[in-house]
Amino acid sequence: MRIATTVLVMRIVTVLVMIIAVTSIVITFALVGAVVGALIAPILAMDVTPTALTGALGGSFIGSAFLLNAGLNGGKGLGL
Repeated sequence: MRIATTVLVMRIVTVLVMIIAVTSIVITFALVGAVVGALIAPILAMDVTPTALTGALGGSFIGSAFLLNAGLNGGKGLGL
């Protein structure tokens, strides 16, 4: 009984770590996009808020594409 409980707890912790890792990657790309948008807005004489929001949206899509590409190319080169 204790072994089954330990295995279940290990699986739950693994899933939580994976969720946190994926979320942090997407948030990092969104933050970079927002910062780049906020820095470019004064150069183009635009309002900062919509540019930062557009940059964050674009950054989150880039993070999702990065994760999708990593998932699709994960087994290449390993002789699988």
